[in-house]
Amino acid sequence: MTKHVNARKYSRSQVSVTAILTPAGGEPFAVDVVDISMGGMFVHTDKKLVPGIRCQVQILLGHFQHELPIGTEGTIIRSVNDGIAIKFSSVKIDAAAELQSLIIINSNDPEQAAVEFSKHGGWIFNPEANT
Repeated sequence: MTKHVNARKYSRSQVSVTAILTPAGGEPFAVDVVDISMGGMFVHTDKKLVPGIRCQVQILLGHFQHELPIGTEGTIIRSVNDGIAIKFSSVKIDAAAELQSLIIINSNDPEQAAVEFSKHGGWIFNPEANT
């Protein structure tokens, strides 16, 4: 029996928010964010994207969902029957605090999530991301 090794660098937070995923060269489409961490996220969708494709993701928060979008860029690292795993390459600088808060508030271990942010030294910022 093969033992599964969890290679994740950061703990995941279970969330239930909507996002708009725009693959490079493709049309945007809505997805449901299932979990998120400092390093990336998993989203539910029936769309299939090839690993390696770059994408932009707008995570929609707030009562009207579009009032507090969190802009990120990333790469598709896995596509399975029920969703897509995305590794972040950058986070829009003005959205970093909201994303950190979303992760910590929804974490099973908020203290551990806060330590991970502290040790990491911050996000990979790209002021031009998702403009």
